[in-house]
Amino acid sequence: MQYDVLICGAGPAGSTCGRLLARQGFKVAIFDRARFPRYKPCGGGLTGKAQGELEKGWEDLVEDTTHEVVFYHRQEQPLRVTSDRPVVRMVSRERLDAWLLEGAIKAGVTVRDGYPLAVVTETETGVAVGGVDGHTWEGSFLVGADGARSLVRRSLPFQTGGTAGITLECEMPLDAGHLASYRGQVHLSYGGIPSGYGWVFPKGDHLSVGIGSFTRQVKGLRRYFDTFCRGLGLKVPANLRCRGAVIPAAGGQGGVFHTRRALLVGDAAGLVDPFSGEGIYYALRSGRLAATAIQTAADGGGGLEAYSRQLNDELLQPLHYARRIARVVYALTPVVHRLVTANPEVARRLVEVLFGGATYADLWHYLRERYAIFRLA
Repeated sequence: MQYDVLICGAGPAGSTCGRLLARQGFKVAIFDRARFPRYKPCGGGLTGKAQGELEKGWEDLVEDTTHEVVFYHRQEQPLRVTSDRPVVRMVSRERLDAWLLEGAIKAGVTVRDGYPLAVVTETETGVAVGGVDGHTWEGSFLVGADGARSLVRRSLPFQTGGTAGITLECEMPLDAGHLASYRGQVHLSYGGIPSGYGWVFPKGDHLSVGIGSFTRQVKGLRRYFDTFCRGLGLKVPANLRCRGAVIPAAGGQGGVFHTRRALLVGDAAGLVDPFSGEGIYYALRSGRLAATAIQTAADGGGGLEAYSRQLNDELLQPLHYARRIARVVYALTPVVHRLVTANPEVARRLVEVLFGGATYADLWHYLRERYAIFRLA
């Protein structure tokens, strides 16, 4: 069957891109191997920037609104930073992704979920994807929104950088009284796992608890997870199910995210913050930019190369500073925590970056001016 645009992946990037294109009259099909709604290992924190990319209605998905961040070093020496504005709003990725996909369907997108793809091809005149059942779907443009292990990225000549990390996350049930003590707070602890941190996010009837490392060289992830939980006084149920995931952290360097007829978005393009691990904003934003690029190309406004330029300038260049900060923080966590404890303004500025009111470049220049460890990085 012939479509204008084929999208591989029904997560935030793919659903956003599909919805926007369908509203402009494009015939769009989205494919995903998972059946929606589906569970997604993710903290589920919506930053201010991510909220700005969502259409009205996302507010109904919010399970907690946080105004306080508690920083720890190895689950000790807590430092509390309180904000008048919400730092992040907590949502379930299962519900968020299903809501975004429903928006795409309402816009006219054809969705085939529970449908694994096996083949992706591109010619000068079009693109095609083949399912494991042998069926072939053809189109004029292709969007790779199929995550960290992207089939589209592996099949076509893109040039992406970055590094792959790992996370382990669970939904930890708590009684209402205990859960209430976590309301409105984000707990972040670094130093307990190499090149990463642990988190506790409050949700509707549970906590999202996890650890992540921006390197795949870490062994014994469950051991780190159990130590993290014990340090914060969280009892891990014997039957608790934890799920792992790959973090395709951006390198902050330029890349080529287009071919003649295809684009990469979200995790498939490696668009994950290399300091915080946030990916939702970058998925939503790249999905929107991809839709604009395809519409421009279809209208005769040139090729897709402008998409790579915009991605590099708008998203990756700021993440260059995030990676530089991460390199210092995760290598020298005891020193950095003493520094932050002595000057809480550093933590306050970091919270501003997470909220979206400041940039990593702002934070980097502030740190370089005051601390030698950042000037030497």
